[in-house]
Amino acid sequence: MELSELGLEVREAESFLSKVRGLMFRKRSSFNYCLLFRFRGETKSLSAIHSFFVFFKFDAVFLNSDKEVVDIREKIRPFTPSVIPCKPSKFLLELPPGKASELGVKIGDKIEF
Repeated sequence: MELSELGLEVREAESFLSKVRGLMFRKRSSFNYCLLFRFRGETKSLSAIHSFFVFFKFDAVFLNSDKEVVDIREKIRPFTPSVIPCKPSKFLLELPPGKASELGVKIGDKIEF
């Protein structure tokens, strides 16, 4: 599965600040893209996220270093203190709420970006 072929713009959180900010303080109406995170290592703890100051639901798709989906969390609620993937992950895709299901993303899928 290639995200760009599905008509989904991919924006990468590259800098330290953009990784820390993520979706915080953004408006739901402007979140119509995929936010990509690359973590330093492939672990559960380094890829854990929260949704403090994210004022809308979103989907999180965790991938391992082979870009295979290892966990999918749909419609994460605002101000959730911790979301830890069930398996170690190297990448995270944050998507608009319901988008993972709409795209048919499943555990074990390989996603290119």
